[in-house]
Amino acid sequence: MIVRCIVIAALALPSFGETTSRPIRLQEYLDLVAQTNLDLAASRFNVTVAEAQISVAKVIPDPSVNGGPSTVNGLGAPVTWSLGVSETIELGGKRGARIDVANHGKSLAQAQLDDFFQTLRVNATNAFIDALAARQVLDRKRRTLESVEKLVAATEQRLRVGDVSPTVLWQVKVEAERFRSEVITAEGDVHAADYALEFFIGSEKAGPMGQLQPAGDLLLAPRTFDAEVLVRDALERRTDLLVSLRSAAVAQAQVKVARSNRWIDLSLGADWARTSAATGEFATIAPSLPFDSRGFSVGFPLPFSKLQHGELDAARATAAQAEVQTQSARRHVEIEVRQALARYEATRRSVAVYTGEILANADRAVDATRYSYERGAARLIELLDAQRTVDDVYLSYITALSDNAKALVALERASARWDVQF
Repeated sequence: MIVRCIVIAALALPSFGETTSRPIRLQEYLDLVAQTNLDLAASRFNVTVAEAQISVAKVIPDPSVNGGPSTVNGLGAPVTWSLGVSETIELGGKRGARIDVANHGKSLAQAQLDDFFQTLRVNATNAFIDALAARQVLDRKRRTLESVEKLVAATEQRLRVGDVSPTVLWQVKVEAERFRSEVITAEGDVHAADYALEFFIGSEKAGPMGQLQPAGDLLLAPRTFDAEVLVRDALERRTDLLVSLRSAAVAQAQVKVARSNRWIDLSLGADWARTSAATGEFATIAPSLPFDSRGFSVGFPLPFSKLQHGELDAARATAAQAEVQTQSARRHVEIEVRQALARYEATRRSVAVYTGEILANADRAVDATRYSYERGAARLIELLDAQRTVDDVYLSYITALSDNAKALVALERASARWDVQF
């Protein structure tokens, strides 16, 4: 009894490294992730950059201004002061094509940000599931250790009345120490799983590390889904498919840019010049009066470089590739949804098997064997085997719960919906 009291008291004490914690539900945790995750915050800048590219695309070529004096050699020669301005005129809709690419680029950046968040949410939820499962495993192992400690007390009582040999007691104590070691390992797993939640939180708003304690139940109510509805929703709303579609739109817009770049650009110029009168000796040789001159010019390049179609051909090939990739993505989405649904239904049935009679029968078996052992009708080895069996059954049950929860998360991600709660 003394050993039993010590063990129970130890189990009630905080585990090693444990700090003041606060329970947190899944939705609250995901909200915290959305607000503080640093990778997500960094990805948001991609949208800001894409928005800036729209302003860049709207820029037109700067005009050029030139001017200055000119004269011939000789004192008193006329001096010509000139001032000119020129501007490149883009033809073929180059500016509009660039703006179109930039607008599609912004839409693509927003779709990529949405897809990044969806993936982040799934990963964070799976970490939350792992933390809940680790706690259930620890609870189960603590229950097993408590049960074995009761067995130690019962064996000590039988030893006092001469019903068993000291060897039996030693064997029972060895089993107790083995289970105590497993409890310590499970406690470490809980702490590790809790710290894994911190991977998705990157701000001091979350408070010091080690304070989050996931709260919830992995035993989910069975759900039924219509595969065709799931596929339809996924094809309409999947963020990764939207990324593929918008990438294809960017590629098509790049084809317009390449096509417009085949147009030559004009250079328009206007200039004004003021020539002064000759003076001194130069006026004697070549007298002149002051005068103004004005001019207008049009320039265009000789388009020999347009004989090659490399830029346009590459843009068309990229657009065709993006279109094929989009078709492949749509096909993959449908397959992924059906795979996720099959896995979810399998894990749901697996949980149902455990919640049927397996757990209850395992408990009855170990209770009956313990009753028989305490009265000398069963051997120790039989009781220990029954205890290991019930422990394995419960651990397998927790694994089934975790698998079912993760399968539901994967199905929700695949079908572009989200109403997961634990």
